[in-house]
Amino acid sequence: MEKVSSKFWKTSIIKVRPNSLIMRGYRIEDLIGRLTYGEMVYLMIKGELPPKGTGKLMDAILIAGCDHGASSPAIAAARMAATCGVTLNCSIATGINMLGDIHGGAVEQAMKLYYKILDETQENKESVEYVIDKQLKEFQENNWYVPGFGHGTHTKDPRSIRVFQLAEEVKQQGLISGNFLKIAKTVEVKLLERYKKLIAINIDGSIAAVACELGFPWQVGKGLFCLSRIIGITAHAYEESQSGYRIKTVMPPEMWEEEMEYDGPEERDLPPEYQN
Repeated sequence: MEKVSSKFWKTSIIKVRPNSLIMRGYRIEDLIGRLTYGEMVYLMIKGELPPKGTGKLMDAILIAGCDHGASSPAIAAARMAATCGVTLNCSIATGINMLGDIHGGAVEQAMKLYYKILDETQENKESVEYVIDKQLKEFQENNWYVPGFGHGTHTKDPRSIRVFQLAEEVKQQGLISGNFLKIAKTVEVKLLERYKKLIAINIDGSIAAVACELGFPWQVGKGLFCLSRIIGITAHAYEESQSGYRIKTVMPPEMWEEEMEYDGPEERDLPPEYQN
């Protein structure tokens, strides 16, 4: 049984002392200028430096998911908040707080699915194709979305194509197994077979595949997506804060009558007993 610490806080992430910051055992001054943002994310979450050569995959997934315009609810919310007089950090927080299970949660869900598929193939000695067919049948029967696949704008997500290109290069160097890349690609193939149309891997599915290849637990999936999308959220919130627009709503006022349908009671008078 692990000994319970008597200290108020216990962490293996950072040691703070006067004139000294030790992060995962490394002096901060040694990390500055030597690690990329992605490599630092890897170190802080996983506790060790990424194997040399895999850091570019971390940077790739953090760049790939950084923005998708105001069609993204998180971006739209941050921009609207910026016109309401709140500070920049509050606008950013508004955007980040929009990222949940439905918008922003597919990376975590896809990672969980990929790990489940791999575990079943290994435990039951079944083929990847068989296990994926079984999983997709369950999704179809329950009318569930398959996380990480399909997109409202892109039939072939250009971000995913590039992420997979980089991942294949790293795989060829023997730095990752390629198991999760194969699983993701096989899901795409099996979706095509099942629905007779291409439901391509989107950015969530490709981030998830790379994150699994790098050994991240599925529980950090939302965090990885937030670390990516916060780049775009910050840029949009700042841009909107400089626009001079005040109280931007979900649509221009001239569209309210056309686009906002009211289905409540018709206009009516107060009952006599309430009129005095």
